[in-house]
Amino acid sequence: MVKPSPPETRLLRNLVRLHGRDPGGFEAKVLPTGMVQITAPSGAAFYPLDGWISRFVRHLHQGLFDGRRPATLTSGHAAASGEGGTG
Repeated sequence: MVKPSPPETRLLRNLVRLHGRDPGGFEAKVLPTGMVQITAPSGAAFYPLDGWISRFVRHLHQGLFDGRRPATLTSGHAAASGEGGTG
């Protein structure tokens, strides 16, 4: 039998879903220190218990929990001499 998610994780996943993101991999846990630990596929964050929801939603909206993508060239060619750069 699967252990049910704590209420904080259910709330967190609903917030993530409402913002159009995949809630898989998001978990929330209240720590004995009075902090809420948020774990996501892209990392973790800690918030004070009082006001953690509004802070998390603000950070979610700002994209702090979005996966990182490596930078790539999109033009399809390397810069020629005299086109900038440091070389």
